Amino acid sequence: MYQTQRFVNVIVSQLFGEYIYRMLALMTAMIFLTISNSSFALAPNPGANLACPASSTKGIFDNSNYTKLKESFDTNTYQPMTSTSSLSIPLKIKMTIEDINVNTSGNNTTITGTSANPAMDINRNFKDLTSRSDITLDFQNTGNSDSLYLNNVAISAFDIDKSIGSNKTGWDDLVSITGITRNNTKIKGTFQRLSGSSVIELANGLQTSSTNASFNCTAALDTNCQGSVLFSEDIRSVTFSYTNTNNVTTPTSQRFQFRVDSYCYTPQYTFSGIVFNDNGGITDANATNANITTGPYANNANYFNGIFDSATPNAEAGIPSSTVELTHCTNGSVYGSQLVDGSTPTIGQYKINVPITTISGNTNNLCLVEKNNNTGNVYTIRTNSNKKVIAFANTTYHYPDNNFGRVIAANVALVLKKAQYINNCPTTLNYTDPAINTSGNNDPRVGFSSASINDLVPGQCIAYRITATNRANIVISDFVMRDVLQKKGVNGAQVTSVLANPPLSTTDYNAAENPAIGANGEVKTRTLTINARNNRVFYFNTKYGTTANP
Repeated sequence: MYQTQRFVNVIVSQLFGEYIYRMLALMTAMIFLTISNSSFALAPNPGANLACPASSTKGIFDNSNYTKLKESFDTNTYQPMTSTSSLSIPLKIKMTIEDINVNTSGNNTTITGTSANPAMDINRNFKDLTSRSDITLDFQNTGNSDSLYLNNVAISAFDIDKSIGSNKTGWDDLVSITGITRNNTKIKGTFQRLSGSSVIELANGLQTSSTNASFNCTAALDTNCQGSVLFSEDIRSVTFSYTNTNNVTTPTSQRFQFRVDSYCYTPQYTFSGIVFNDNGGITDANATNANITTGPYANNANYFNGIFDSATPNAEAGIPSSTVELTHCTNGSVYGSQLVDGSTPTIGQYKINVPITTISGNTNNLCLVEKNNNTGNVYTIRTNSNKKVIAFANTTYHYPDNNFGRVIAANVALVLKKAQYINNCPTTLNYTDPAINTSGNNDPRVGFSSASINDLVPGQCIAYRITATNRANIVISDFVMRDVLQKKGVNGAQVTSVLANPPLSTTDYNAAENPAIGANGEVKTRTLTINARNNRVFYFNTKYGTTANP
């Protein structure tokens, strides 16, 4: 029994010892597991918990997007991004890195972390304290390649630590995270405090608060060295500026990681077009030419047609100094505006992006209005309306080709040419007689001529032929030609002229609106139409009076 009992005691003792050993081993494993997990336990960005604005969609960066970001950097192209959200967000991103004073060797851009929590990992070999890497994410719309504005963009940066040797070599990280707004201004992300993080925000960026000479986070995505920010304002890009503080003299290899935590997307509408010179490619030197049979205006379908024609020949160009506004058609409320581009090759172009919430409830009453800001009044003539009503559809987000045409004053569509013929006031004067309508005639006593008149005898008549030429490719409606007969004492006139026979054409003139034969006044046509690339000719005869008023 004793032996038996002793044997039993030995067994019990061995079992208890093994039990203690296993418990210690398990506790040690649990401690190491806890340490391992905490070293990788990236803290949630508090900004990622914010709800999106009304009519917005929440986007959570899909893990596969980090591979796409790497591809974007390698190929310098935009890559489409996906979200764990069930709703589609038309986002594509291009990641670029500008390295300032960085060694050419010892650099790489990879993906770190795990498949569940990946991150971009940028490693650079800095030369000195002026070395810097600017990592930029540009956002575009996959549908039309316009800038895409995201709201509540939550971003986290990692490995913001330091390791300073006794000879002041090593590193002391400094990270600035900024975004570009709709107003093209740079803003800082709002710092999000994290429990367990030693990263703080100073005026020039994020850095560790540790006073230890060596505070080095070796594990990927360590919360101790994590700094998170939130952009509550709409932005179209984010830039991480990664450099050193002045606590070191000789920086060495640098490592920086980041993750995109979440963002909000509000569908936006894009209205675009160009303000252009509707001259059909005709040079300013030929602007006064009224010949529509031969020359630069002959068979030029692009001139003054109200349409932007960019194809050669007769290509047209954009012009600067206009502002285009997106407005409420009735009350004039402005939802967005843009000064057209003033530099080549995008001169005259504009693009207005507005969130859906900005024009909510007014989508059926939208207009684009073009205003000329040119103080020199160079392009003063419009070739189409300055207001365009938008044919809006709820599922259409891009409204291109809202173009506005202008020309210089000399390039106006309507050209008036006046010719004079001195005659003896016959009642049967035939205005269209070929004998008095010879081309190039320089003597107004022989026939109609644009030459000046001298030595007119009182009592003689002057017949006028006014040719109204529409050089444009659009109809001129509501045309009225007016000519005031001279009257003694008005504008320096020495004598008074009166209307003479033959009577005015009833096709072109309304007798009730014109002076009677022998009376002074204004000769005025009916309200007429001149077809595109056509002309109309008007005649009337006047008697040159004596020095006395009639």
